[in-house]
Amino acid sequence: MAPTKEKKNKDTIARELIMKEEETLEKIADFTKLVQSWKHGRAAGLQLGKMEDISFAKIKQRQQAEIKEELYQGTKQLMLVRREALRHLLSIEHLQYQQELNHLGKSFYVERL
Repeated sequence: MAPTKEKKNKDTIARELIMKEEETLEKIADFTKLVQSWKHGRAAGLQLGKMEDISFAKIKQRQQAEIKEELYQGTKQLMLVRREALRHLLSIEHLQYQQELNHLGKSFYVERL
């Protein structure tokens, strides 16, 4: 009976070793899946970061173009307002000279077409 007990002990030890190896292989497979999942997540994160950078660059370009256009339009409007103010000043000044000369008994020569 001693040989059967030894054989049973060896069989149980072999089964335990096999079970441990299977558990280790399962852990390795799970860890490998985890690493692959992490790699995919990291790659997706990097891609998303690149896309955000590109998007921010385009937004910045668009804003700069809008600012440039606004400055151009503002300058144009300011020039038109100043030009009109100068015309107004010149017309007022012209009327003043006419009135002063009329008081002195003189007048402008106005050519009529």
